[in-house]
Amino acid sequence: MDEDIIKKNNDLIEDSLEFCADIYEYYEADDINRFKNNYYKKNKQIQRDEAEKVIIVKEQADEEAGFKLYAKIVAVILAAMILARLVNAYLIQETIVNGSSMNPTFESSDKLLIDKLFYKMGALERYDIIVFHYHDSSIYIKRVIGLPGEKITIRKGRVYVNGRILDDDPLINDVMHYSGIAKNGVKLGKDEYFVLGDNRNNSYDSRYEQVGVIKQGSIIGKAWIRIFPISKFGAVN
Repeated sequence: MDEDIIKKNNDLIEDSLEFCADIYEYYEADDINRFKNNYYKKNKQIQRDEAEKVIIVKEQADEEAGFKLYAKIVAVILAAMILARLVNAYLIQETIVNGSSMNPTFESSDKLLIDKLFYKMGALERYDIIVFHYHDSSIYIKRVIGLPGEKITIRKGRVYVNGRILDDDPLINDVMHYSGIAKNGVKLGKDEYFVLGDNRNNSYDSRYEQVGVIKQGSIIGKAWIRIFPISKFGAVN
């Protein structure tokens, strides 16, 4: 009798312990899962926050890089414009031939580059082609024939320098029909030049009183390079 009771009690105790073990295992597993879920949720939120920070930083960096690039482009354009103005004002200028007074050397619409600086490092020479102001509103292009201090005379269609015929004139065979102010000779001052167009009988030049001799201060520059038409590209002679 006593043994049966003891056995039943032992069975009950074992069942109770097993039940408690199951309960403990269940809650322990639940806590772990809850911890894991909380950890993963928290970790994901941290990752999202970090990703948003990275995106914001990248956007700010892109904006700064874009602004710097824009600023550089503007600076380059402004520098190029200023440089172009300086070059045009003091070094080189483009000009377009208008008319036939310099035929056959130049045709109308030929484009030339004018040296405005370097030619000043030496004296202009006879037969140089220069560009100069005419009455402040027009620009003429002609060939230098008479130099400072010389006396230029045109007789029988030929050019004489200080009483001697200019026999190396490349256009000596083009007999001029009009002598103008050079008929009786023109004495040039220390800063004056006598110019003629290469189309001698169709050129408005120093022979005409309205043009006259060219002062040094009126000269813009010396014809340097023909840039158009391309087929005739090259140095000007």
